[in-house]
Formats: sequence, C-alpha cells, structure tokens
Amino acid sequence: MSVRKLIVCGAGLVAVLALSVPGAFGGAAQTPGITAKTITIGGTFPLTGPAAAYAPIPLGMKAYFSYINARKGPDGKRGVGGRQIIFKYYDDGYNPANTVQLTRRLVEEDKVFATFGQLGTEHNLAVREYLNSRKVPQSLVSTGASYWGLQYKQYPWTTGWQPDYIAEGRIYGLHIKANFNGKKVAVIYQNDDYGKDYLYGLRAALGKKYSDEFIVAQEAIEATATSAASQLTRIRASGATVFVIFQIPTPTVRSIATGKALGFKPEQIYINSVSNFRAPMTAAVASAGADYVNGALSVAYTKDPDSPTWDNDAAMKEYTAIVQKYL
Repeated sequence: MSVRKLIVCGAGLVAVLALSVPGAFGGAAQTPGITAKTITIGGTFPLTGPAAAYAPIPLGMKAYFSYINARKGPDGKRGVGGRQIIFKYYDDGYNPANTVQLTRRLVEEDKVFATFGQLGTEHNLAVREYLNSRKVPQSLVSTGASYWGLQYKQYPWTTGWQPDYIAEGRIYGLHIKANFNGKKVAVIYQNDDYGKDYLYGLRAALGKKYSDEFIVAQEAIEATATSAASQLTRIRASGATVFVIFQIPTPTVRSIATGKALGFKPEQIYINSVSNFRAPMTAAVASAGADYVNGALSVAYTKDPDSPTWDNDAAMKEYTAIVQKYL
C-alpha cells in the first residue's frame, strides 16, 4: 500500500467513475460531489495510531491530484474534463468506529462524489454497507482482503485493486514448502480479518497435514497491543526456525525487535505492506540491527522508487518528477 501504488492510477479512476454516473457532466440530475468546476472525493486514513506508518499515502495521493489539476489533459483542459479534483481526508487513527463517523461526514457534510483509497480492512468493512446503500463509490480500497473481489455482486459500489492477502499468504506457504521443507514454522498474526486472510492463505498453500505438523506456534495479537513479549516468548520456545509476521508496520517492528531481544534467530518473512515501506524497515533496522533484518523474505508487485533498478525507467522518472514538485 505504498504512496506510489495508489497515486499513479488515481485521476484516471476518478475520470472513469465520474463519466459512469448519469448527470455527472450535465443532464437532469446533479450528482453529489460534481459541479461544473470540481470533483470532490475523500477518504479516511490512519494519520495517527498503530498504523501511522501509512500516513504518507493520502499526502501522495493529494500530490498526484495536484499534478492532474495543473497539467492539461488530452482534451486540452486541466484536471478531469476541465474539473479540478478536490481531495478531502480525515484521520481515523486506525479505529473503525472513527472511520464510520468520518465517512458519514464526508458523504453527508462534504458531499463527496466517492471515497477513494480508504485504508484498512475492518475500516472499509465498517462503512461498506452504508456507502453501497447510498450508491457512493467506495473506490480502490487500500486493503487486500478477499471480500472486495469475492462479494462484488452484493456490493457493486466497492472496488479493490491490490493482490489479496490470501493470495499473498499462499505465496509464502509455497515458498516455505519449496525452500524450508520440514522446518518448524511460527506465525504471529493480527487478530482480525486482515491477519486471518494471510493466515488462511499460508495454511492453504502448506496443506492441512503439513500445517498441522510443522506450524508449531500460531499467535494472535491485537493491532493495538503495546507488547508482543508473551507471544514471542512462546514462539521462541516452540523451536521454530521460520518466523512469519502478519501484522501492520509498527507492530511488525515491535515483533522483530522483541525477537532480537529474546535471542530468537529464525528465517523471517514480512508482508508486502510492511517491507515495501521505507519507514518501518528503517525502524526495524534501528531497533534490531541490520544483520538481524537482512535476509528476510517478502514479495513485491510494483516498482520500488528506492531501488536503483528503476533509475532509468521512464515511468519512474515521471513519478519522481511529480513527487518532487507536488509533495
């Protein structure tokens, strides 16, 4: 869920959504959030709280919308069809109850045309029924939960975009069977649909027999927990030599640091939505040391702006120029 992943497709989706709604660009009925000059969209994000590492996401999105508003499109007009994008967002602190309250504010007070890129599995689930009942697009939710793809007929106004967590969990399971076959595995996972999707995918790829035999520790933990000491103590005592972490960034860093402090030295697997962010990985190195973090495994499905591999890539150059000018 990096900044770059979301912003590169933002304005295009806004244009498609706007064009798909009757009355959006004229006609008998006026579409909420769309005027002759503007398109208003919004979202909620964890600017504070346990998932605050994701706070740069709406800043990056806003920067890209600023770029779209300033440049001339193929039609010779600035913005989308000559309309400027207004992007409003609020801090929900990674608390679904706040997400509900603030989403209602966006719809009923700010009159947004659509929510865009809202972050969090439990958080998007908490407002999905409300947004669909009002036919407000819940677009490009920043979560890879399986619901968005599996329940599209029931909730047609909700769309995801990233590979789902079950699929990512399966990748780790397949890797373990191929490369750590027969080694004892320990898992710490966030005790909600986010963590459980990852765990389901992992166990599905390993198979029931393998999971029952070789997953020797499986610890659930709340996203708001301030310590992972008890979970990591049990994991270390399990004899596991492969450690899989299915948590958001700050708790992941805490689990890594706790493992190091306990002298736990396994092969480690981190999820994409942690490893693909500079801040949590820098924090992990600072708290546990580079030697402890180096060699950890993860997956990636987009180009990394921190990697020199893409220094001469045309799309990356455009992205970098936009970020440097508008962020």
